Amino acid sequence: MEHKIDRSIDIEALAKQLAHGMSLEQMREKQLERDKKTGASGDMLPTVAVTPRGAAHLASIRAEAAPPRAAVRDLYQQMSWEDARRKVWALFDLRAAHISQIENRDFEWSFDEDELRNVRNIIRYFINDPACEWPLTKGLFVYGMPGTGKTEVMQIFERFAALNSLPKAFSFTSMAEVYVKAKSDKGFDPVTPNIQLDRCFDEFGLHTGAVMTFGESLDINEAIIEARYKRFRQGGQLSHFISNMTTAEVQAAFSPMIFDRIRSMCTSVHFKGKSKR
Repeated sequence: MEHKIDRSIDIEALAKQLAHGMSLEQMREKQLERDKKTGASGDMLPTVAVTPRGAAHLASIRAEAAPPRAAVRDLYQQMSWEDARRKVWALFDLRAAHISQIENRDFEWSFDEDELRNVRNIIRYFINDPACEWPLTKGLFVYGMPGTGKTEVMQIFERFAALNSLPKAFSFTSMAEVYVKAKSDKGFDPVTPNIQLDRCFDEFGLHTGAVMTFGESLDINEAIIEARYKRFRQGGQLSHFISNMTTAEVQAAFSPMIFDRIRSMCTSVHFKGKSKR
């Protein structure tokens, strides 16, 4: 129902009647005298006790209004260096036996001092050992020539982290397979699954540029990196990359913004030397 203003009322006359003929200053003085007698403050309304139910309601309102707290990763060291070293090398030995069986030849790992240093630091990194030479809060950008063992090493650490329920356990993604499937299946979503969880992207940079998906042009690499960068900044999500590209080649292949995102999220781990295949 529409409310209409009654313009027949004399507002000033009504105000004087309610004030009993007192001026505004007289009303203030009277209020001050009353406050002195009662101990009340002239600036505050009388205090009313909040019931337990009311207190719970106010607390729920404050909780809803408060901004969500940023997730903090657990950087507590998960096991001793000796235990971790023993378990990792047992997995290396197991993988060597698999390769020997698959290829019908004796296979042994051969690491030079630089490669051993990388492996030792990767062990320390995944157990959050403060002795690691790299930041424990950033992912790893593992790069080098084809055949230098980068993928094999990271697959072993994927298994090591999973078997020992480490906080840095991660999933593996082949970016080559993602690009091939995106090009052959127009209904395939290459982004959503790959922005979940801590993840390692193998063959990164092998395919670049946009593909058509859901009727639109999409640069898969850049879409994934941009989404994961936001999650890295908000909750410390880790992204690892394995690439045959040098950092200079990555810089040339991607936009300055995306290259900056990768540098911010990752520490470079160089596997030097030539192919061992």
